[in-house]
Amino acid sequence: MTYKVIFIAKIKDLNSEYEQYNNELYSSAKNLSGFIDIESEQIDDIEITISSWKTKDDVLSWAHDPKHLEAKKKVYEWYDWIKGIHIDGTK
Repeated sequence: MTYKVIFIAKIKDLNSEYEQYNNELYSSAKNLSGFIDIESEQIDDIEITISSWKTKDDVLSWAHDPKHLEAKKKVYEWYDWIKGIHIDGTK
């Protein structure tokens, strides 16, 4: 079983700072326990990212990762709107 976290957002300004931060954030996720995969696609100004994790606790660790917490502080600077969806793969 896997757990999926789906992140959908409308990007305000797709610039090099944003792209660099995203790359660092994804690299950070790949080093966390329970990480399986992360895929991200940008279509015009819409970003869709799906990350996969082994357990719910792994998802919670990702949510509390310092790099991820730092990114959450920039949400209103980077996005017009966001939507996060967690899918429990055990159900």
